[in-house]
Amino acid sequence: MLWQIFGFLIISVVTSNTVTDAAATNQVDPKQFVADASTRYYKLYNQIAEETYSSTDDEDFNTIFTKLATVKRIAAELVQISEEASEYNLESIRDVQVKAALQNLRRVGELFVLGEEYFSSVLINFAALKELSTDKDIEPYLGGANMKDQDDSPLAYYPDIQKIFQQSNDSDELKYYWESWREKNLVWSSINFYTIIEAFQNAAKILDMSVLEFWFRCYNNKEFLKEMDKVMEDIKPAYKQLHAFIRNELHKKYGGSVVNPRGPIPDHLFQQVREQAWQANSVIEPYFSKASLPPYDTFVAHFEPRSMIDAAENFYKSLGLTELPSEFFDKQLKEQDESAESGDCRADIFDLTPYVYMKYCKKVEFRKFLQTHGYLGRVHYAREKRNLPSYFFPSYDLEYPVGEAVILSASTPKHLQTIGLSKDFQFTEPILMNRLFRMGIHTMLNIPLYFVHTKVMNDLLNGTVEIERINKHYWELMEKYAGVEPPSDRPENAIDFPYSFYLDMEENHQTKKFVSEVLGYQFYRSFCQQSQHRGSLHNCDFYGNVAIGNSLKSMMSLGSSKPWHETLEKVLGKNSTLSGEALLEYYNPMLDWLKAKNRETKVKIGWNASQKKIL
Repeated sequence: MLWQIFGFLIISVVTSNTVTDAAATNQVDPKQFVADASTRYYKLYNQIAEETYSSTDDEDFNTIFTKLATVKRIAAELVQISEEASEYNLESIRDVQVKAALQNLRRVGELFVLGEEYFSSVLINFAALKELSTDKDIEPYLGGANMKDQDDSPLAYYPDIQKIFQQSNDSDELKYYWESWREKNLVWSSINFYTIIEAFQNAAKILDMSVLEFWFRCYNNKEFLKEMDKVMEDIKPAYKQLHAFIRNELHKKYGGSVVNPRGPIPDHLFQQVREQAWQANSVIEPYFSKASLPPYDTFVAHFEPRSMIDAAENFYKSLGLTELPSEFFDKQLKEQDESAESGDCRADIFDLTPYVYMKYCKKVEFRKFLQTHGYLGRVHYAREKRNLPSYFFPSYDLEYPVGEAVILSASTPKHLQTIGLSKDFQFTEPILMNRLFRMGIHTMLNIPLYFVHTKVMNDLLNGTVEIERINKHYWELMEKYAGVEPPSDRPENAIDFPYSFYLDMEENHQTKKFVSEVLGYQFYRSFCQQSQHRGSLHNCDFYGNVAIGNSLKSMMSLGSSKPWHETLEKVLGKNSTLSGEALLEYYNPMLDWLKAKNRETKVKIGWNASQKKIL
């Protein structure tokens, strides 16, 4: 627990924009004030970077406490900066850059403005919610009868129960785990979650801003949910087609007593479909067999973990981006500890602009090969914005959709053939549709969840819904936007959020995931248009296009020095709002197939109201 707390403390500090010990604002010219802040920020970053990167999970208490005390000191400075920046009257400042800098500096206090209460309570709440997924406290179904060797040891949601959802076709078993995990964690999740909501609201008050302005501070837009809602309207017709097909397949598999052919999909089966998207037991298996998919892991079997990083770096170099310096590979890149090699084993990235440190996973598989392309997008983004003043280092989290766009290109059959990984494999149209369908299930079923999770927080924070009825509100949103219902009647005092809801909540992770997915397709389509790609969008590879690299660099170099939409224009042109159109174009062949199949089977498009009750 202490290591998790310390890790969050460090990450919070290094993403907080600026540190300084400038004199009182009534003695310092505003332009000089922000300049001093930037200078001291660079110096402090070196210290934070070294401590974060060198830390391990087995450090003793005294070591962790010493670092915790250091971060407390830094936090106090950040709060002071927020207070000093707030003393300036922004209306009297005509310099646009200085005004923007001061607006950023007003927010650097983050949740640290809560003082000792933050360290003693709120951080522990964050860590506790994250631990809900990894605590081994769930008794196995039927006493372990379905487990290997009938093992009756308690299970954790991640990775134990998640793996069961990837493999099991037993609806009763999945329903048991869905309910058991939520019932086990009802009290603990409620207490910690309520405390965190209050912390966000209190921090916004202290910083003298609306709570939604604080929550969506990454985008400098308290009305950001409206842009997200537009995307949901864009994709609604296509989503209903996919939903109708999946519900029909689940109805055929489990019968009307489990799945109403005209109603919402039970959540435990909705999760099963998402988890099994790339498995042999997917709902699309009767139409597109996993056995006919390309042997993706075989394509990369000859790689070493480090050489996968080199291959990803070659992609960015082909776009004309500046080659990463030897210092990155020698001093800022290393393998993860053995303790991190369980489960999904994702890399740890410490974005400490102008430096980026990376601990990479040692697993060699195609999924890691693609993820590495995304990780290096963050490294290159940091390098391109390194010459900015520190208060403009935040980049609206655009490094994530950049990585997604590169992953879409790097995963195409065209690219795999270009770099020689699939030279002996023939990609037929059925195989391309198989790949596209599995990607579509993963993407299009997750986007509504990210939206609902964001809206839940939005509505709680701004008082649209009282926290006592949040579970009822959650299921109303799930039914409206995702066509999903609980597998059984639920108590009103429960909190039925999935474990992913709590991941990196302090960073508004669910909004970040939504934007990353949607903008990733928008960036990808824009790059493909720029490269004059002909044919299906889902097989466009922009590898080697220097003009695209120039567009990327022009956006990356801005950081947050320009408004959100003005920054996006460097890649998207004048139509720089969030939109689902690129995603729909990418999956158009799948959507045509779905419409034809749904007409053939005469299934209902859309869903009736759920019959499940929130008691």
